Amino acid sequence: MTGPKGNRSIPITKFYLLPGTTPEHENVLTAGEIITHVTLPPPAQNAKSHYLKRRDRASYEFALASAAVIVELDGRKIRKAQVAMGGVGTIPWRSPEAEHELAGAEANDRNFRRAAEAALRSAKDNTFKIELAKRTLVRALQTVTQA
Repeated sequence: MTGPKGNRSIPITKFYLLPGTTPEHENVLTAGEIITHVTLPPPAQNAKSHYLKRRDRASYEFALASAAVIVELDGRKIRKAQVAMGGVGTIPWRSPEAEHELAGAEANDRNFRRAAEAALRSAKDNTFKIELAKRTLVRALQTVTQA
């Protein structure tokens, strides 16, 4: 990021803000700051990734639910998975619960659904979006693990 006070770098886990007492602030950008670049670690050589966004319209609509996944496969077995969800809560979040369910598991619908249940286990209130998020994660995992 760069702005009137110079350059700064922050991890993505610190970028988004929960509403708390300042719901008008969604992130840590200050007046006049812009994001100049994003640095990502290189993916593992055998990793595949996929992002799926569910929305009302095909235009530039906000996500009702989204899932970003990176999966390392050894045949049909998931060696490692990274899962991030968006559109359901106030900020995007990574799901170590889903990642734990997927690590070492066979790449199949039953295990994808278990991971989705784990990712959304503590979600509450909006039943429609919770189920949509689960289905979005399952679909993203199906897509990324297709042979």
